[in-house]
Amino acid sequence: MERRPNRRPGSTGSAQRHTVRIDASAPPRQSRSENERETEVLDTGARPRAKRPRALLASALATTVWCATVVFTPILVCVIIGWWQAGAQGPVSVVVAAAGTAWLSGHGVPVDIGPVHLSVTPLALTVLIAWRLAKAAAGTTRAIGGRDAAAVRAAAGLVSILYTGLVAGAAALSARGPFGIDMLPALLHAVPLIVAATAFGAAREAGVLPWGTASVWLRRGLRTGLITAGALLAFGAAATGAAFAVRGPVVADTLGLYGNASWIVALMSLLYLPNLAVWAAAYLAGPGFAVGAGTAVQTELVELGPLPAFPVFAAVPNAPLPDYATVLVGLPLMLAAVFGVILTYRSPDLRLPRVTTASIVAAATGAASLALLSYLSGGAAGQDLLAELGPDPVAVAGIAGVQFLIGLVGAALVARLFAVHRRAAEAELVRRDTVVIPDPAPSREDGLPFHP
Repeated sequence: MERRPNRRPGSTGSAQRHTVRIDASAPPRQSRSENERETEVLDTGARPRAKRPRALLASALATTVWCATVVFTPILVCVIIGWWQAGAQGPVSVVVAAAGTAWLSGHGVPVDIGPVHLSVTPLALTVLIAWRLAKAAAGTTRAIGGRDAAAVRAAAGLVSILYTGLVAGAAALSARGPFGIDMLPALLHAVPLIVAATAFGAAREAGVLPWGTASVWLRRGLRTGLITAGALLAFGAAATGAAFAVRGPVVADTLGLYGNASWIVALMSLLYLPNLAVWAAAYLAGPGFAVGAGTAVQTELVELGPLPAFPVFAAVPNAPLPDYATVLVGLPLMLAAVFGVILTYRSPDLRLPRVTTASIVAAATGAASLALLSYLSGGAAGQDLLAELGPDPVAVAGIAGVQFLIGLVGAALVARLFAVHRRAAEAELVRRDTVVIPDPAPSREDGLPFHP
């Protein structure tokens, strides 16, 4: 007798045919081992496997190229327009190298433009690149139907390898004319960003982020810390906007020095606005920032040297704040107190030790976030005078972390104390003033049907 199942259950294309001969003379109640000995496999067709490696390679290649194209093309267009306005001087290869240098700077790659060493990363471009990398990894994961950690490693790893190859190629091709890029520093600065963005995008698409399996107090602590740091950055962005508004005529005069190329300078300034927001947050937190070697810009102390004619530097404070405005130094403490109260009132299911631990985690998270952003926003924009720009990450993490810790933990404990007393008082009022009316005892008539 032959048994030929037509198709195994599964997706389309997973059909498998077998030809098996079973000895019909075997007794019906033979043991399984004897039946297995009487079974002879004549033909087993190999089931066509899903073309997952091919789909992985094709989707990773497509998404990676598209990711680089979406970011690089606008940069190239702007550089070409500026080249035309400047009289189309210089070969086209140098123009493409300038666009490649700008694209690489968004990855944190230090570049040399003539005698100027530029290592200040335009954070606006960095955020755009990280977003597109996460989308590329997510698209690759979706194309292969990944729902586990293995798919995340495959998708994120292949996209990272391909994109790193593009970065290495751009670094090699852009090192011409006045532009100089070292390959090893370029890869050391770009690879961490690439790996982090692709891993996040692939894990989020596959649904294997560890966020859902973490403890409740840990999730709330991390969220509160990120929100607190984000609120301080929002105040820093507002302070940056106010500085540009107050010193608007100086900024306009600085742009006017560039003539027809003023729009390019304005566009470059927009790319560095997130950097200025981070600097302003460090200014409000207390440590301030530097605009050159041996300089300091703080609420109570401003020591500056000659600055280049660039709109970003036109908004830098040139005098200390008045005495009544130095209260802004305590802004991180006030923000931490507010979010500490919110954390407590949103965690009635956590005991006091867990609330305290969540507050400590929130303070550490906020301080670490500000330190990382301070490190990424600083660097060098030249030699000698402009060899040091931005806030000190260690000082920002230390001073802001202490304020976050005092505000979050102190406010959480005080809010929890008042919340406990309020709930105890409400429970006591309910116990004393509530008269419990017992339900009537069931009778036999309750079970009889009612006939009108």
